Amino acid sequence: MAYQIKITLRGIDPPVWRRLRVPGTITFEQLHQVIQASFGWLNYHLYNFQLGSTVFAQGDSVYTDEDLYGAGSKRLDPDANLIGAFLSKGDELVYEYDFGDGWIHDIVVEKQLKELKKYETPLCLGGARHRPPEDVGGIGGYESFLESIRDPKDPEREDYLRWAQKDTGGRLFDPDYFYIDEVNSRLEHVLTDTPEFARSLLAEGQGLVGVLEMGWVGPVVKIGNQVFDWDRLSRLVSMLGDGLPIAIRVVAPPRRR
Repeated sequence: MAYQIKITLRGIDPPVWRRLRVPGTITFEQLHQVIQASFGWLNYHLYNFQLGSTVFAQGDSVYTDEDLYGAGSKRLDPDANLIGAFLSKGDELVYEYDFGDGWIHDIVVEKQLKELKKYETPLCLGGARHRPPEDVGGIGGYESFLESIRDPKDPEREDYLRWAQKDTGGRLFDPDYFYIDEVNSRLEHVLTDTPEFARSLLAEGQGLVGVLEMGWVGPVVKIGNQVFDWDRLSRLVSMLGDGLPIAIRVVAPPRRR
């Protein structure tokens, strides 16, 4: 089974939303990764899913499940449970990311689809608007941020725009920005590009060994039938964590006689 789902960030008008097609064979942890990629979140905060009285979340070392989710709730491991075992057409569930800012995403299961090979890779079918910057302070903080960047006379405007570059890859922050091809570029490898894969590719053996080519939109490294552009490589490097020594080495091709 595969699913068409619509995800809307609660409390923002005009809405920030994505419509996705996802395979039913992914876990709730993988669905979390898909949502992160589709909205462009930076994935350094905690999350949970709530489907009725069932919560998919990692356990807490300080608080009990009842303390966190209330009496009668049931917590399940998001790494060990497939979405196809729980979701049906018409279901509504909630995804919360960053318990400080409290970003609530309302998810509606719009369609159930046959589990075909072409559906194995998550795909964005539509959407609108850029998500708020990480750590902006929730909905109230985001409203203040927008008020500032829209006022050329605001003394904090330039500082806010520089700060938000962490969320845009260096672009000027535009709350109306949405480019579906950019989203699908992130989704193309979201299920395979894991921290384990990043370590095996970049931090073990000889490290990244491939052929450098000038691709259509910039340099790429080809390894067998895999292509790694700079955006993909930067996401993989970010999975390795701070403090890891990195060496980049380019070997000149042999001269032709």
